[in-house]
Amino acid sequence: MGFKSGFVKCFFLSLMILFVGCAELTGLREEKVLMTQRIEDLQRENEGLGSRYAMSEGENARLIEERNRLENAQRSMEERLKGTGVSVKIKEGHISVVLPSSVLFNSGQTKLKKEAAGSLSQVCRIIKKDFPGETIRIEGHTDNDPIKRTKQLYKTNWELSAARAATVLHYLIDNCHLDPNKLYLAGFGEYQPVASNKNKKDKKKNRRVEIVVLTD
Repeated sequence: MGFKSGFVKCFFLSLMILFVGCAELTGLREEKVLMTQRIEDLQRENEGLGSRYAMSEGENARLIEERNRLENAQRSMEERLKGTGVSVKIKEGHISVVLPSSVLFNSGQTKLKKEAAGSLSQVCRIIKKDFPGETIRIEGHTDNDPIKRTKQLYKTNWELSAARAATVLHYLIDNCHLDPNKLYLAGFGEYQPVASNKNKKDKKKNRRVEIVVLTD
């Protein structure tokens, strides 16, 4: 009787050890599967990061090349526009030719001065040579002084800035023979100043027409 009882106990103990061992083995297998999946996920993530890094490096190189191109164009144009009263800047990734209103118009007027033709003609020659076929935006800008003497013609600075931009646009079409399908105008009034408007010097900077070359 004692022998049978001991045998049964040993048998059940062996089964328990076997079941525990199987459970541990199953757990280890499941853990191995999860670890394998995690390793694969990390490898894919690493490959993705490598790809994005390569793309970032390529994009950065492209941006540097584009910036250098714009800066070279800016320097070249400034050199050729010396003495005209016109300046060149890089604006939102584009070349912008800045023509002070004092170069183009009398105070409160939209008719071009006679001497403005020389500066505009030089700008035209450069645009036709350097940027053939590009889309051009002509922007009018003013200071924040309210319209007074010509209130009957221009209700606000918006109207005045748009009218001045339109005058330059027509000059580019009529005298420079630029493609009208590639030109459009915008009147920003006083709302895109480049200086504070707190004194006459700053107000003069804000009164301007910009010819923006919208290269791709």
